Amino acid sequence: MRRAVGIGGLRRKEAERQALSRKGNELAQREIEKLQEQISLMKDNLEDFVREHQKDIRNNPVFRVQVQRMCQLIGVDPLASRKGYMAELLGVGDFYCELGIQIIDICVATRSMNGGLMDLDELRQRLIRKRLKGSEPVVEDDIRRAINQLKPLRGGYRIVTFGKRKMVQSVAREMNPDQSTMLTLAEYTSKFNIEDVRVAFGWDEDRIHSCIDDMLRSGIIWIDSHNDAHPEYWVPAFFSQLSGGSFGNRG
Repeated sequence: MRRAVGIGGLRRKEAERQALSRKGNELAQREIEKLQEQISLMKDNLEDFVREHQKDIRNNPVFRVQVQRMCQLIGVDPLASRKGYMAELLGVGDFYCELGIQIIDICVATRSMNGGLMDLDELRQRLIRKRLKGSEPVVEDDIRRAINQLKPLRGGYRIVTFGKRKMVQSVAREMNPDQSTMLTLAEYTSKFNIEDVRVAFGWDEDRIHSCIDDMLRSGIIWIDSHNDAHPEYWVPAFFSQLSGGSFGNRG
């Protein structure tokens, strides 16, 4: 008959478990310290790289995006502070601050025409026209970063998608799912009618008109009532892109 494990045996097992746990913690701490040293070295190397290629970073938008992604991979946020050393080296602090102000100017100037919704590529083209000759080129990633910097202002600036369209929204108003769904009908033609909605989604009249009326009030859509029996609803933010960005020359 086997004897039960005594108190002494239990204590020995507990001591062994604690010893293994301490050893494991020591090894983990060493690995963490090694990793921190490697990251610190990478940050130093990145800083040297940025200094060496500062002019190319400012003038080449593709290269700028690649460097910023390298920063993110090793945990460096050049936009965390406008006075941060990496922001100064990259020259992006003032760049994105200036770009954000220009985005606000354009969105406010066109809001009465598009209800605070603008195609992302149209905004980029307007920014290129607005910026001084010789200014740093602007790409989509720059606009995304600048808009992200505007969040503390709580002006509703964000990038939204409708189907394959990427749009910049510049009003502090959340679109409900019905509105977003309805706008996808206008993705390619910039317009839709009540029958389009009924056939595509099977909604009843009250639901359709509630959604349309709300978007009419906010200016997101316009009504073309040449045919009173079957009026068409246009999305000016989509229409402007179809017409080559010529929908209004303001901004």
